[in-house]
Amino acid sequence: MIGQQVEHPQFGAGQITAVYRNGSEWMVRFANGLRFRRPKHEFVFDEVSIAESTAVYAAPFQADPMSKDQFESRNLIESLRLGIAPARHIPELTINLQAERESLITGLNQAHKKGGAVRAVIGEYGHGKSHLVELTTQEALNRNFLVGTVSLDLLELPPHRGFAIYREAMRNLRYPDTDETGLEPLLRKTAVSPHIISQLQELSPAEHDPLVIGLQAIASTASPRQRRAWSNWLAGGRRTKTMNKAKPRGVKFPTIYKTGHNARQIAFLLTAVSALARLNNYSGLCLLIDEAESYSLLYPYQRPKADIFFQAVMYAALRGQQDRLDDAYFPQHRWCDSPIAYDQGQALFFLFTVTRSDTRLPLHEWLPEKKILALDPEADPQEMGHFLHRVMIYHARAYVYEVGERQKQIRRGAAELLAAGVRNGRLSMRAVVRLAVELFDLLYLHPDYDIATLLDELRQQVR
Repeated sequence: MIGQQVEHPQFGAGQITAVYRNGSEWMVRFANGLRFRRPKHEFVFDEVSIAESTAVYAAPFQADPMSKDQFESRNLIESLRLGIAPARHIPELTINLQAERESLITGLNQAHKKGGAVRAVIGEYGHGKSHLVELTTQEALNRNFLVGTVSLDLLELPPHRGFAIYREAMRNLRYPDTDETGLEPLLRKTAVSPHIISQLQELSPAEHDPLVIGLQAIASTASPRQRRAWSNWLAGGRRTKTMNKAKPRGVKFPTIYKTGHNARQIAFLLTAVSALARLNNYSGLCLLIDEAESYSLLYPYQRPKADIFFQAVMYAALRGQQDRLDDAYFPQHRWCDSPIAYDQGQALFFLFTVTRSDTRLPLHEWLPEKKILALDPEADPQEMGHFLHRVMIYHARAYVYEVGERQKQIRRGAAELLAAGVRNGRLSMRAVVRLAVELFDLLYLHPDYDIATLLDELRQQVR
């Protein structure tokens, strides 16, 4: 480079004598004897502008953005890798739950027509209890129910803390006609309809109904801060001084008890919300509790309180539809006598899951056999084939390839083997979901992988 001839548009022809800054600046001696240190891009070399011919920055390679269909399919496949089906795809990715699904639909219809229904689900870990909870959520929303879903946790949300369960359900309340969550949208909708508050007051069997008084306070104030405080309190929040300004005159301020024997009051509030939902043209309230192993891990002195809470909600939903639970069994709170259910106008569907254990809830003492859904390790090869077909289609969309004969052979051959693995107790439903994705991953990443070898390996794993 040093010694080469270059041309500058202002100073004319010259010769490079030195280079600086990694070649970005040149020292040039021009024909008139002057020397200048100038940026490289100002010169012309062999009649080509260096500023135009030299790229200062080369952009890194960027793949074309995914289409919406590919992006959604990729997210679905990534969820299935964890053994979890996304909520919006739950119905089409359900395996061997036809009888349970029919029972759930019957229960939802019964809750709407007769005021309440209960279903308990028993199964081992990974056999689809959480999947069934999400399936129930979709069925309930499709039938215009409000849905409150609670996942219990031994440390943060144990099953013997009824008030905490109620608070979690109300704060996560889902609606069939809006993406908003929580109890506030229902209260806000009711506050602009005084006739609904009057109807709820006529239905209520309680002298000081927290829900009725709270709605009257929300309807009587224009302050967003006061309305928010009352809504938060009814959803299980703390009572604040701000609420006193909107309290109806001459009415005793009700208390929602967080401790003590509060199972009756919590069950009453759940039926109250279901009655309010019906007055707002919803089908009712669906309460879903995913218990996992929490109950079996409780201390012995904690289990009686959990038993009372679950029984109280079951009794509030069923009442005259059963003969195993008695109202007299549920103690009143020391500071308050409360009815256990609205009875009139309510529609409460209660479903909870239980892990098989020697210390699980005594369900057969509380419920008839037809209301207990046992998730047994069974799988029909035909249904397994339908499931593999759906996974195959989504996997091809996610990674943009055409489904070939190799994928179809795996779909046909693996269906019977995966079903056998479930029957033999070698695979849980969650493991089946993960394995299904891994099979198509192998075919995609290793185009020469022998199909017979892959099926033999799978056969050894499920035997």
